[in-house]
Amino acid sequence: MDNSIPEWIRYPVYSIAMGTVLTGHWVLGHECGHGSFSVSKLQNDLVGYIVHSALLVPYFSWQYSHNKHHKYTNHLIHGESHVPDTKKGAGAALAVKRWLGTTFGTDEAFAIVSVAGHLLVGWPLYLWYNFTGGRVAPDMETKLDRRGKMDHFRPSSQTMPRRLATKVMLSTAGCIATCVGLTWYKAWYQYIGPYVVINAWLVLYTWLQHTDPAVPHYGLGTDGEDTPEQTHYHHMVGALCTIDRPYPWLVDELHHHVGTTHVAHHLNYGVPHYEAVECTRKLKAVLGDRYLYDPTPVWRAALNVGRDCVYVDSVEGVQLYK
Repeated sequence: MDNSIPEWIRYPVYSIAMGTVLTGHWVLGHECGHGSFSVSKLQNDLVGYIVHSALLVPYFSWQYSHNKHHKYTNHLIHGESHVPDTKKGAGAALAVKRWLGTTFGTDEAFAIVSVAGHLLVGWPLYLWYNFTGGRVAPDMETKLDRRGKMDHFRPSSQTMPRRLATKVMLSTAGCIATCVGLTWYKAWYQYIGPYVVINAWLVLYTWLQHTDPAVPHYGLGTDGEDTPEQTHYHHMVGALCTIDRPYPWLVDELHHHVGTTHVAHHLNYGVPHYEAVECTRKLKAVLGDRYLYDPTPVWRAALNVGRDCVYVDSVEGVQLYK
């Protein structure tokens, strides 16, 4: 008699375990992108390029957009990654929310759908279509044309500056090489499950680190200008909009405390992961009430954010999610 565990049980368990472990590698690649993994720029980029390419992340393209995210955290115009929609832009999501609310009699159904959508396809949609990405091109003057090319893989993309054309192509080549290797060794089945889990962890972290009904986002100044200075915005203002949250001990260790020390990371991304816990402890004493920490369990926080953070009224002034 065959007493082996059924595949429909083994594969999800394998995917969750492997994907959760490999998310730690993603975090190290992220640290390389900030130049804080090593004192050597070459070593940072070499390790980051290898690690991220293996995880189908276009390293140099992502490095550019991620640094933009740090420079303009929670800015409605110049920000990057989980930038809020306006009510008009969120029309489809609001229609789904109304339909689900009417059908099931609760907004929790929409929260579940929103969280599932973000975690399962949020990262690929961002890389390929700039989903939840910024509103302006790299020159900070041209608005993105949503009908055009908005990806991290082509030098001609609106989201990539022309000066990075060679690095964008190199980034894409790394991802293609990984795909070729997976095809050659017929390893897609072993790869895709953990890959989805890695992406889910990544989106969960970035989404919850910068999204909450009580955390502000900054837009156009009162005179209509779209420069950050018009709303008295600067790096520190955005950095202090970052939220630390509680993650299970083992997950926190495997992921190098990326979710529990992210305020410190935004205040100084040069701090390596092995110093982040101590840095956070000291920052709490210095920042006092300015240090944002939400003790809500992460699963509940994700549902709350999925339900309550759908749109902002406009891209003017200081906005809160609704």
